Amino acid sequence: MALSPLQATEPQPQTTPKPLTVAEVVSRIRGTIERAFPAAVWVEGELSNCSYPASGHIYFSLVDDQLTDRFGQRLVLPCAFFRGANQHVKFKLADGLKVLCLGQVTTYEGKGQYQLRVLRVEPRGIGALQLAFEQLKKRLQAEGLFDEARKRPVPAMPRRVGIITSTTGSAIHDMVSKLREWFHLVILPVRVQGEGAAAEIAQAIGLANRLRIAEVLIVGRGGGSVEDLWAFNEEAVARAIVQSRIPVISAVGHQDDWTIADYVADRRASTPTDAAKLLVHDQEAAAAQARELIQRLLEGTPLFFDDQARQLDALDRQLRLLHPLSQLRQCLSRAQELQGQLISGMRYRLDGDGQRLQGLAGRLQALSPLAVLARGYSITLKLPQRRVVTQAGMLHLGDELETLLARGTIVSRVSHIAPSAPTVSNDPAA
Repeated sequence: MALSPLQATEPQPQTTPKPLTVAEVVSRIRGTIERAFPAAVWVEGELSNCSYPASGHIYFSLVDDQLTDRFGQRLVLPCAFFRGANQHVKFKLADGLKVLCLGQVTTYEGKGQYQLRVLRVEPRGIGALQLAFEQLKKRLQAEGLFDEARKRPVPAMPRRVGIITSTTGSAIHDMVSKLREWFHLVILPVRVQGEGAAAEIAQAIGLANRLRIAEVLIVGRGGGSVEDLWAFNEEAVARAIVQSRIPVISAVGHQDDWTIADYVADRRASTPTDAAKLLVHDQEAAAAQARELIQRLLEGTPLFFDDQARQLDALDRQLRLLHPLSQLRQCLSRAQELQGQLISGMRYRLDGDGQRLQGLAGRLQALSPLAVLARGYSITLKLPQRRVVTQAGMLHLGDELETLLARGTIVSRVSHIAPSAPTVSNDPAA
């Protein structure tokens, strides 16, 4: 039905649409996204902003390394890898790693953003196990756990050997058949593959150390796939080997199979059988050396006893010369000789001293004041000081004097002092 111009220009009544709640908008967005992605999808990208909160969840972003948005920014897809799903990831998620993620595209209402709820992660270009192996190897090597200086020497002659392996594999039978003739064996049975195997191996190493059951441990298993050998690439096993006070020989797989346990062990054997041969070889070498020494002992004993007999004869002769009676006779003879020399020397010395004494006595007699007194001279002393009077000027009238004669003394008093007489010179020229 056509409208008239008047009707067309009449204002129509306006209706205000009912506003949507935030929950309704978020729900519609979520429904739209989940209808667009009804099933889990694989997404390829580069890891960025990886975080590991205490909850055990892993949060990161997947970044497109080729395309950008209209502003030149890299395209980013937030991801949540919850604890229940990430328990079996062997490698560590790190920024810059290129990966494939299987997950459900959904929304996170709390922040009003879309995200990928990750169910599985695989590295791109390299297997997950190989990547985990390389990551752990690099980290433990940086800690110095591969350094030869850290490793303990394996004893050459152990009495007890501990074996940590499965009792159902062929490896245990090969080792036991070669070792039981030489050593006391202690076997700690463990699982060597599958879930929980690494924990059992690590616990067995710790138990062996606590109980000191052996002087050397062999830890290993026979050959298998990478997955079969993976328990020996676990960090728990590596740490247990490093912390072991008992030296550890790693014997895993075949010649070309290298595990983390091989790198940290004190010694690596290419196979379990080679580990047994290694220990037996040392024993056989020691036994061969013992046999050689016994043979040399048997051959050298007669010569040794002959040489000892000759030495005893020489010692016997020396002993007779060194007998106490012989020594006493020699000492007595020497003492008599020294006594004669002493007496002769004393006589010679006394004769010389006597002659010198007589000469000194004569000189002393000539210089003695008593000899002077005997020739008619006297010595006058001033009392009471008993000072020798050498000139008249030393005296005063009334001083008391003592005169020493050759025989006797005279005590007198000064009653007159005469002046000094002129000195008479005997010099003709005076």
